[in-house]
Amino acid sequence: MLKINEQITLRSPQAKDTEAMYQYRNDPDIVTALEGFSKGFSRKDMLEWVEKQQNRKNDRIWVIADADDQCVGHCGLYKIDSETGMADIAVCIGNAAFRKGQSRAIMKAVVNYAFEELNLRKITAEILDTNKISINFTKKFGFKEECVLREQEYRNGVYVDMHIFGLFRCDWNPDALRCLPV
Repeated sequence: MLKINEQITLRSPQAKDTEAMYQYRNDPDIVTALEGFSKGFSRKDMLEWVEKQQNRKNDRIWVIADADDQCVGHCGLYKIDSETGMADIAVCIGNAAFRKGQSRAIMKAVVNYAFEELNLRKITAEILDTNKISINFTKKFGFKEECVLREQEYRNGVYVDMHIFGLFRCDWNPDALRCLPV
């Protein structure tokens, strides 16, 4: 568990989170914006996903829980490779909690965990071209665009490009984030 502040805690997914996850992972805005969310998910899919998280050795997944311990999103490090010192990062916040000023604190905590606790050397992020908010947000954290995979995902009847960003530990400066606008 990672306590971010009085409003947000990152904790392990639990069965009680299934309904909230079902709601935001089927939200049309989220389905359109996020990589890997191209199809709808059933409540059963969500429960199975939560149960599988306990046994995933190369992933660190957290539910983003509000002050009432209600799930408002999830985040994590995926495909953690201790040999290469790399992992993918992802953050998904439901629309009910989006733009509440917590995204920066959540991202900072996950990046710090990757570099300080897991001793990784690089984090990558995959972001669809349609998700301009996340592209700009990721750049503010010091991630650099490394490539574009053209027409990588299919959304709403069209193929969409995927941007790949990377952040090296040596380039990470968490103190510089204080001046970023929320």
